[in-house]
Formats: sequence, structure tokens, C-alpha cells
Amino acid sequence: MRTACDVLALDRELEEKGLSLTSAKSVAKKGTKGRAKLSSRELVSLTTQLSILLNAGVPILAGLRGIAPQMQTEVGTNVVTQLAASIQSGHSFSEALQAFPDSFDTVFCAAVRAGEMSGALPPVLENQARFLEWSAGIRSTTLQALLYPVLLVCAITVLVVVMVSFVLPRIVNMMPGGEENLPGPTLFLMGVSDFLVGNWHQLLGLGVVFICGGVVALRQDRVAIGFSRFLFRIPRLGDLLSMLAVSRFARTASTLQDAGCDMLSIIDVSSVSCGNRAYQASFAAVREHVAGGARLSDALELEPHMDPLLVQMTRVGEDTGELDTCLGKLSAYYDKEVPRMVSWFLALLEPTILVVAGGIVGFILLAAMLPMISLYENM
Repeated sequence: MRTACDVLALDRELEEKGLSLTSAKSVAKKGTKGRAKLSSRELVSLTTQLSILLNAGVPILAGLRGIAPQMQTEVGTNVVTQLAASIQSGHSFSEALQAFPDSFDTVFCAAVRAGEMSGALPPVLENQARFLEWSAGIRSTTLQALLYPVLLVCAITVLVVVMVSFVLPRIVNMMPGGEENLPGPTLFLMGVSDFLVGNWHQLLGLGVVFICGGVVALRQDRVAIGFSRFLFRIPRLGDLLSMLAVSRFARTASTLQDAGCDMLSIIDVSSVSCGNRAYQASFAAVREHVAGGARLSDALELEPHMDPLLVQMTRVGEDTGELDTCLGKLSAYYDKEVPRMVSWFLALLEPTILVVAGGIVGFILLAAMLPMISLYENM
């Protein structure tokens, strides 16, 4: 039995082997279009192997067919096989990738489309492979560093629940004067406990409504842009998000500029690859200025939320005639700065959690001990 993404692709494949198609039927297969999810390791492997084969002069269709049996999972094999079938049926590589949004995100598809437009698909895939490996390294380091804080928060949460739900009520029942004679911290904590226990259904429903409403609102362009700009105002976090967006934009723009694409196409594709709604809105305004005859650096400078270093490096590149080199250096610089800032965040996170958790636990212990101290003094 032979499979393909559609009847036309199956007919062409059989015709190449000297066979004729007599019948075909549609099948639903686990891990097929729209639901397939490649692991980060498989995605890096696919991108790296394909870039090597294309650099060696192997056609993309032959390259995908050779990679498919080497994928580590059945899902990976199915995805690559269907990519090859889609290309054989007449689609471009970027169009074939869009059928698997769970495996290939918008940034990846935009970068591939940029490579196809410029005729520089192999270096684009090579850059994407390096970026994916870099992202996976940061993700792994972050998860390892977050393990202890997460365990600490879970342990403190359990302690707080036990203290508020079991220990504190029993201590209060020991007081001869009832709740009227309880100290202020104890009364406050009991009030919070009673409120949470008595209204947890409403609070849970309110939380679900808030989360769903937030998801729906963030799908609106104006809300998404406003939220992205709000995140930029948060100290350090805004710098980190800006670095990531600018690095992606500069990396894609550098590749397209080196391949000789026109400036408007560079802005269009690179703005999508940056992966940030606020920057995408800014780059859309930049495109309008460039279309009106302005230089890229001048158009970037007109945007109030634009990264200053991007403006400076763009101006230097335009003045020296080496825009692609300057943007590539900017991307490489930010790729080194992002891990440092992530490490700074993680180094600050642990003591912050300890201080906050210590304050919460200390207040609960104080609220629990004050009635006992009061009872002892009365005796």
C-alpha cells in the first residue's frame, strides 16, 4: 500500500515507477496534518540534515525522501514523508510546512519563505538549526534551574494549606474566649481562610472566565500589541523580549540582504520572523516610510519603541554598504546577551522566592503561635 498527501501526488509517484493508479481512498492517520508534533530534537535534526544535503547540491525532494526513514519516531517519518509528497504535488517547501503548525511555527515558516525568495535556503536552514539548538540549550538550562524553586513553592504551598486548614482551626478552638479574643494576625488569617473555603467555587469560575477572556482578547491585534508593549516596560523582562525579537529580525534580514532581495520584501518577511506583535506593528510602519523613499535607518528611528542598537547598526550598515554584515553581527551579539540575562533572572528568582515564601510562612506561624502565647500568659 502506498500513501501520499493527495491523489495527484500518489498518481505521480506511481507513474515514476511505471505503475498506474487504479483506486485510492482517504485515510486518517495518527500524527498527520495539523496534529503532528515533532520534538525539538527531531526538528533540529531535520533542519540540520536538510541544510547539509541542499549545500551538497541534493534536490530538496530527494533530500526529504532520504531523511524520512532516519527520523526517530513514526510521527517524524510521517511528517517528512508528507512534506515530500506535498512538494512533489507542486507546493513550495514553505507552503508544505504550513500544513504542520504544531511542528513548524510562524517564525520557522517565515524564515524558509525568505530563503526561497532569496535563493538562499541552505544558509537559512543552517541558521534556523543553530537557532533551534540555541533555544533548546536555553530551555534546558532554564528548566534545570527552575526545578528547585518549583519544588520549594510546592512544599511551601502544602505547608500553608496544612497550617490554615488543620492546625490553625484547632488552635483557635483551644481558646477559651472564642474568636473575639484572638490576636489581629490570627483573625485576619482565619478570615482569609473562611473566604477561600466558602467561595472557592466562585473563585474557580472567575479564574476560568478570566483566563478564557484573556486568551480571546490576545487574539485581537490591538490588545496583543498593547500587551506586548506593556511587557516591554517591565524592567529586564522587556529588554530580554526586545533582544529576542530584534535578533530574529536581524538574522532574517541579514540573510535576505546578502541574497539581494529588495528592501520591502526584507521588511515584510523579517517582521514576521521576529515573532513579537509590538515589533511587527512597528515594522509595518517602517515599511510605509521605506516605501515612501526613506532610508531604513531613518524609518526605524521614527518608531518610539524601536531598539536603539538596531537603529545604530542599520545606519552603519547603510553608510558602509555592509548592511547584511552589520545585522548579522547584531544578531550574534544578542544571541550571546540573551543567555546572560536569563542566567541573571534565574539567579535572582531563587532568593526572591525564599524571601517571599519566608515572609508568608513567618506570618502564618506568627498567627498560629500568638493564640498559644496568649493562652499561656493567661494561665
